[in-house]
Amino acid sequence: MASNGDGGESSEGRATGTAVVDRWTALDRGWQALALGLGIVAVHLVGQAL
Repeated sequence: MASNGDGGESSEGRATGTAVVDRWTALDRGWQALALGLGIVAVHLVGQAL
């Protein structure tokens, strides 16, 4: 992973690199848990359908 040395905001000390990761980390933990739970349920339903 390349470090973000261009003077960008890295107050948390990690370079995410993608907008998806930035949006995920910006979410409240409750919303993260809900999204993760819905994803697990969706994967389970797809597995059951196959």
